[in-house]
Amino acid sequence: MIKILTVDDEIDICEHIKDVFSRLGYEVLIANNGKEALSVVKNEKPRIVFLDILMTGMTGLEVLRQIKEFDSSIKVIMLSIADDPDTQNKAKLLGADGFVKKPFLDGGLEDEVIKKVSEMAKDKASARILIVDDEEGLRISLKDFLLKRFDCEVLEAGTGQEALGLLKDNKFDLVLLDIKMPGISGMEVIKEKKKLDYKPCIWVVTSFDSEDVAYNVIKEGADDYISKPFTLKLFDRKIRDFLASIGKYKPR
Repeated sequence: MIKILTVDDEIDICEHIKDVFSRLGYEVLIANNGKEALSVVKNEKPRIVFLDILMTGMTGLEVLRQIKEFDSSIKVIMLSIADDPDTQNKAKLLGADGFVKKPFLDGGLEDEVIKKVSEMAKDKASARILIVDDEEGLRISLKDFLLKRFDCEVLEAGTGQEALGLLKDNKFDLVLLDIKMPGISGMEVIKEKKKLDYKPCIWVVTSFDSEDVAYNVIKEGADDYISKPFTLKLFDRKIRDFLASIGKYKPR
């Protein structure tokens, strides 16, 4: 899981950023001044830092300088209430990786993080995804969509039994799993997750749209629930955010 540090002397802004990115699967750390931020950076080694430029005490530019001296690979996105070309130029010279103006536009912060995760993922292994569904047409459609949008490896299973074999012989980052299948059901596949030597993320994709079903699959070990039919726009964003949260977002 990728760690994000948000540094701002306005506590409400830190809590807002934490709420947004925690829901997207990131581990979010908070610091309310420069000294605290540098301590968190050295002890927790976050991969992305949101850093306010104007803070009481140590300025954002000084914090940026010290972060980059400690680890230049950390992506630092500067936050500011004003477009100040002189300050931005100084920040760029110190190694700033991006700028976001306050107040934040919807999706602005998320887009910046996605860009930085994509840059960090270039030299990493691609994500591995398993699609488990007895509807061949759906498997083909999802596989084609994923391969066109993301640099990833996608395998298919038409039965629960086939899925269990693939899960034991391979390591997947994400499993898209139907519940109702002949033979071994999706629920039984979820229960077998506990026996694996690794823990793939499992999203149940099913036409059973009820709170009881959603509750039961999450209780047994699934990580999310998507009811059919769903829009490709929603599916695309969920996949993108998940791959970013594990540091494997590689767009085509």
